[in-house]
Amino acid sequence: MPDVTQTPSVDREPPILRISQLCKSFNGVPVLTDVNLDIARGETVAVIGPSGAGKTTLLRCVNFLNTYDSGGVFIRGEQIGYRQRGNRRVEDSDVNISRMRRKTGMVFQRFALFPHLSVLENLIEGPTRVLGQSHREAVARATATLASVGLADKAHAYPARLSGGQQQRVGIARALCMEPDVLLFDEVTSALDPELVGEVLAVMRHLSEEGRTMLMVTHELRFARDVADRIVFMERGRVVADLPARQFFERPPNERIRAFLTASEAK
Repeated sequence: MPDVTQTPSVDREPPILRISQLCKSFNGVPVLTDVNLDIARGETVAVIGPSGAGKTTLLRCVNFLNTYDSGGVFIRGEQIGYRQRGNRRVEDSDVNISRMRRKTGMVFQRFALFPHLSVLENLIEGPTRVLGQSHREAVARATATLASVGLADKAHAYPARLSGGQQQRVGIARALCMEPDVLLFDEVTSALDPELVGEVLAVMRHLSEEGRTMLMVTHELRFARDVADRIVFMERGRVVADLPARQFFERPPNERIRAFLTASEAK
């Protein structure tokens, strides 16, 4: 496997998210192999690549929805999921894992909203139960966040009454209400009808312009080119390239990536 193509590192503040030598297998089959990735505060990084490359597994390891075999994921310098006990690495306590998981906001392919709760109730569930916010504080923040994603008039609607694009925007608003350090997006437009994709991408573009730290897995290559600061290309569980977006698309680093881009554009 060739070395990773990436831009030289420069001196800057410590990354808000560091993924170091991350390895993960399922039933003995490697899914992630020696993945290394730093994301600075305010960066938008898009992860692309063929199906089965390990992209979703990477996101799920970042917020410890999946355990990992070796290496580490560090948010603001603190590892999620594990701690050292002498010379051994042991899984961390549920309390610490939950505390660290709050530092990430995950938006899933499927909307994962509670169907029996209104939009507003979906948004305040986490802040009141997990962050300990008062009901009044959580409602005020949720109301403002709904307005920011263009859904101020849907606070008392139930998920079944919303379009797929609206449900996904509620999912983004719910993640924002938890005040995460890093937003994680896992193919958030893949379950949407084509005419609804734009409204979700517009919200993500706005978040990037606001300076939110974002790690997104996407097949929307034009969007990634326009919005992401960097493109990470994965294949067979490895990071093959990590480059500024403009450089990645204008000067693909190898024939494999050039072929992937050409095939994607033809779809």
